[in-house]
Amino acid sequence: MELEKYQKIFIQESSRYLEELDAVLLKVENDLHDQQLWGEIHGKIHSVKGMARALSMMDLGNFCHAMETWCKLFQDGDKTPDERVVQLFFDGTDLLKAFVAGKGEISEPRDLESLRSISEDLAKDPEAMAGRAEPEIRPSAAPGKIDRIRVDYALIESLLARSQEIMLLEKTLPPLTQDQISAGIGSWINHYISMLKGLYFQLAQLRLMPVQDFGDLFVKTIRDLAKSYNRDVKLEVVGGEIEVDIGLMDRLREPFMHLLRNAVAHGIEPPDEREKAGKDREGKIVLNAERHGDQLLLTVRDDGRGLDREAISAYLEEKMGMSREEMNSLSNEKLLNIICRPDFSSAKETTQLAGRGIGMNVISQAIEYLGGTMKIRSEPSKGTRFVISLPLSLSIIYAVLFRLGKYVLAIPTSHVHTIENMGSEPSREISRFCDLRSLLRVDDETGGNGHIIRLRQSATSGMPQSEDDGLGISADAIIGNMPLMAIPLGELLAKTGLFAGVGIMENGDISLILDVEKMQAAAA
Repeated sequence: MELEKYQKIFIQESSRYLEELDAVLLKVENDLHDQQLWGEIHGKIHSVKGMARALSMMDLGNFCHAMETWCKLFQDGDKTPDERVVQLFFDGTDLLKAFVAGKGEISEPRDLESLRSISEDLAKDPEAMAGRAEPEIRPSAAPGKIDRIRVDYALIESLLARSQEIMLLEKTLPPLTQDQISAGIGSWINHYISMLKGLYFQLAQLRLMPVQDFGDLFVKTIRDLAKSYNRDVKLEVVGGEIEVDIGLMDRLREPFMHLLRNAVAHGIEPPDEREKAGKDREGKIVLNAERHGDQLLLTVRDDGRGLDREAISAYLEEKMGMSREEMNSLSNEKLLNIICRPDFSSAKETTQLAGRGIGMNVISQAIEYLGGTMKIRSEPSKGTRFVISLPLSLSIIYAVLFRLGKYVLAIPTSHVHTIENMGSEPSREISRFCDLRSLLRVDDETGGNGHIIRLRQSATSGMPQSEDDGLGISADAIIGNMPLMAIPLGELLAKTGLFAGVGIMENGDISLILDVEKMQAAAA
């Protein structure tokens, strides 16, 4: 039993060190002579070795020791590493992960072959790598299952404290007479329910992960794919602060793996070709996250050559028997959606990495299964854009909360430009106004002492922000800017056409999240 306990600790700790090792190797690849980075690599491999030998996993310990020997040479400056050395360390790290998963043993034939090959290399002088040929192209490892998320220590402390309060609350029910029991019990129950709602809100946050962390899962994948195709590619994440339910993001791992592979294999051009076309040698793939109403919009775009329209036309002619006239009559959207058919592939030949005719079909089916949609946009020599819209089962947003009559309403903070007192001199005239009072049938009882919330013009029109434009709405009182757990609308509220979702506050109270785009349509 004790052995199982220590093996579990070994797997958890070693997995963490090896994930960190990938990140350090990505850094050292850009600065091969940074002795401090090689010292970090040395330290992480040494930690894995120590735990392995403590559990008598000698094969794993010996393999780590061989990698350590090379690290020490680079750390001390005795030998000079090159890109082939770094690639060997990436391969060695992947093999260490297989070791750890197998509790110190290797069983897969491919891993056994890698073990022999890498062990032979590590037994040589590092500078002997300089004369070796480039490593052959191989498939990149897909990101592992999302089984951990980062949680702030303050949140854990808060949850523990709240849990203790709830347990102690049972002992606080006061002694009551028969006349007092109804009101006393009611007050106690309301307090109890309020605390349970708060606990639920905080527990729900443990299921959330930032989109940035999701994007980080693919950094090494992009690096490996770029090496395999002789490309220079970087991945950027925009809107990475948006937090989304981990279950949804885990189901998106495979579709995104296919999208990124296609972007590198078919979209991003080789560096010399890009330079001749007036582009940066380094290609760019951007993952952009936005929240529109109760939908999560994830856009994956690249700045490559765009979709191969000749391949699409050839498919339509050869596989579907369409004439040029029929092809020309297709809308751009229908033409591009052809790539999602099960047997479509633009690869000239089948390899381990592409050309099997299953990529885009797998993506479209996976997104449809999640209740989402995907739109494709592409321009020759400018790149391709995939816009994926998914229902948000759970997310945390920051919003400005305000009262209007009996309603507590919320607007995402990113949409708010300014808040002004109604009685003060306005900074500028309001060109458009959404009369929520009339729409919600709320009387004005503020006596001119309410507020005007001015929204960003870009939030309502999609155009660059202008100081002379923007939607205005009235508010009786401003509650504040705070995090909300956003959940989808029910059928009844959805029929109003004004709301994007329901927001749950930390104390369990609820608010209605306004849909800015629908408000624009209702603006006078």
